[in-house]
Amino acid sequence: MSLQRISLKFVGPSGQGINTVGKIFSKTLKSSGFHIFATREYPSLIKGGVASYQIDFAYSPINSSSKLVDLVCSLDKDSLLNNIDSTKENSIVILNSENTEEDHFSEYSKKKNLTLLTLNAQKIASENGGIEIMGNTVLLGLLARILSLKSNVVYEQLLENFKSKKIDTEAEKKCLEAGYNSPLFRPEYTNLLKVEKGLNILNKSPKFLTTGNDALALGAIGCGVRAFYGYPMTPATSIFKYLGETSKETGILVKQAENEITAVQMTMGSMAMGARSFTATSGGGFDLMVETISCSGISENPLVIVLAQRAGAGTGLPTWSGAGDLTSAVKAGHGEFPRAVLAVSDINSCYTLIQKAFNIAEKYQIPVVLLTEKVIAESLFSTDSLPKNIALERGLTQGTSRYGITDNGVSNRWLPESNKKTFLMNSDEHMESGWSTENAEEATRMVSKRMNKIMALKKEIPEPQYFGNINAKTIVIGWGSTKNTMIDLLKYNKEIGYLHYEYMFPLKTDFLKNLLRKNDKEVVLVENNFEGQLGKLITEETGINFSKKLLKYDGRTLTVDDITEFLNN
Repeated sequence: MSLQRISLKFVGPSGQGINTVGKIFSKTLKSSGFHIFATREYPSLIKGGVASYQIDFAYSPINSSSKLVDLVCSLDKDSLLNNIDSTKENSIVILNSENTEEDHFSEYSKKKNLTLLTLNAQKIASENGGIEIMGNTVLLGLLARILSLKSNVVYEQLLENFKSKKIDTEAEKKCLEAGYNSPLFRPEYTNLLKVEKGLNILNKSPKFLTTGNDALALGAIGCGVRAFYGYPMTPATSIFKYLGETSKETGILVKQAENEITAVQMTMGSMAMGARSFTATSGGGFDLMVETISCSGISENPLVIVLAQRAGAGTGLPTWSGAGDLTSAVKAGHGEFPRAVLAVSDINSCYTLIQKAFNIAEKYQIPVVLLTEKVIAESLFSTDSLPKNIALERGLTQGTSRYGITDNGVSNRWLPESNKKTFLMNSDEHMESGWSTENAEEATRMVSKRMNKIMALKKEIPEPQYFGNINAKTIVIGWGSTKNTMIDLLKYNKEIGYLHYEYMFPLKTDFLKNLLRKNDKEVVLVENNFEGQLGKLITEETGINFSKKLLKYDGRTLTVDDITEFLNN
């Protein structure tokens, strides 16, 4: 059984407007009554190589990409050849090319029964008073006609996208209409894609589109963040960009540091002074922040770091997705100290978990790492609204000593102010007063005190969330973006269940152990990394081993087809 959706992919040379046309068409589909999920892939080059922008859309909520697409729109032949194997049988392919022959694609076209439509979009744009880049508008027009969308809706989105630029709006309109009225169009193309005519009769189209990074930035604004320090690194950079572009309205200080070490230390310093602050980076930048994480742990100074994962190691696949940094987030740092690790999955969790990260960091006075992934960070999700803000918990209580011994390990914390008692904040081992010590008994007491925070925090955080049939014989376990794919899969497969982890450390396992008490359960671990890193953490905690694993680590995300094929084998 297939999902009730249509998948469209724009492909072309990087730097030729693929991202722009993808965003414009995504907004057109949203305005036409569709829910969408859109993601882009691009090489780590300023210009050159092949980029793509895939949009999956349906009349009900949609959370992930399809493995194969119904329609490809290619700006040139090389890009089409690079993506031709991603087409379904009976797909439609639109190729921008002067050559109308199908020689390059005849074998593949026959194999999958493709319909190839070839046109010279730049020439058509020129004939209609436009410039070369407006060939993309011609292609948008033809796509709109095939998908039974109204051309004026596309035009409105074109105007909105280019409102800050000087463009010939009349030429844009003529180019759009030229594509819309192209003689290449046949009514049977619409039937081939099974496109329903008209808008969503239930009138429940989503209200807006946003990316994971933008939702995360909005969540930070919503919980009182006052400063952001960063050094640009894909795929975390757009958090930096969003906060910078809105800083006049929010009053948030946004500063680019000379490197990630400076960024994280400025973050910790601002948190010490009482200003909610955070930094965001990816794998290589996170490595540079590790010493400061240890410093935060022993000095009991709150710290929040967003770690936007991509495929590593080293520079790895710098513009592709992955989820291989869980072990690093949980284990990074010298010595032993308490920490928390959380992982987002979609725009709702991006908005909420950044707020929860700050509450945990301040209440327990520990470093918190919030994991996201490129596919979450940069993809477009459609939604009606974001969650409500959660209540702020700052944990500010003035006491007699900064590092006083307590049952739960959390000492009094107050802010440096002229009218309050001063205190020492120390990254050497110290006594309750904050003065340094190398005494064995004092060191033992303070290490034990700090580590008690883990048990206190573990009592507070929730168990993993279960989706689907609670009596299912097959249970999939995952985290991060895996949830989005599984939610789509569960819409039509009622025979499986899914256990999703957001709070990665400390790890809660009681629900999992109760779930697996019946011996007839088949447990499948699904992760976007080679080692099955969540599985390893679960094994450490419980002794449960996973014999059946679907692990994907090629920089591409898991699709419903990937999981279905694996479960059926």
